[in-house]
Amino acid sequence: MTNEAMFSLNGRQALVIGGGSGIGRAIALGLARAGAGVDVAGRRADKLEETGDLIRAAGQRSSAFEIDARDMEALERLVDSVRDTSGVPDILVNAQGVMSLNNAEDFTPGDYDRIMDTNVKSVWFACTRFGAAMQARGDGSIINIASMASFRGFPRNGLYCISKHGVRALTESLAAEWAPRGVRVNAIAPGFFITDLNRGAMTEERQARALARVPMGRFGDVDELSGAAVFLSSRAASYVTGITVPVDGGFLSMGM
Repeated sequence: MTNEAMFSLNGRQALVIGGGSGIGRAIALGLARAGAGVDVAGRRADKLEETGDLIRAAGQRSSAFEIDARDMEALERLVDSVRDTSGVPDILVNAQGVMSLNNAEDFTPGDYDRIMDTNVKSVWFACTRFGAAMQARGDGSIINIASMASFRGFPRNGLYCISKHGVRALTESLAAEWAPRGVRVNAIAPGFFITDLNRGAMTEERQARALARVPMGRFGDVDELSGAAVFLSSRAASYVTGITVPVDGGFLSMGM
């Protein structure tokens, strides 16, 4: 098999939850450029349609599904709708996520529920509901979006850190359980990327502190995440499961 064929996603079908903007959109477009049809799901219909137009402009088919992934009944309906529209996805990307900065003692139970329901609960149940259909077929690749917060603690960001440690843990647990059934589960851990999710929290001071810890000395561009997603989705990664791939400009390598 040629290198080109190893990384090709021709004939594959993907679903990106959280694909309307930011990291999810960048990954959806990367998968489309590698040859996959890509459906997108998320809360904002206008953003989903924008992504869909870009996917179709890349020559691939795309359908949009408006959903709040925290709603378990809606998530069950999504599984059925995607199956009826495009079939069981070959590739599932969970890119949904929220964050909030606060002193640890000032977070409320409502903050906890909102962050955990989005970042952990919805990811777990999207994995397990779509993963069940993938297992029945005997093939599938799931990619979850983790974070540097899956490896480290960050001041005033405790709930997000807890949730992203959870994403890494569920990725490894499902990978170990489902490998014998043909389903691979991996994660990508973005470093510092400025997106709609964190733009409000990244003050000049916070940006300076972040860059001081990045050996490459710059923030990432979301398009730089698509290569990792294509690799994990492709035949080139057929013996890869249970890993979290940092795309972080060297952040985790930085010592004193």
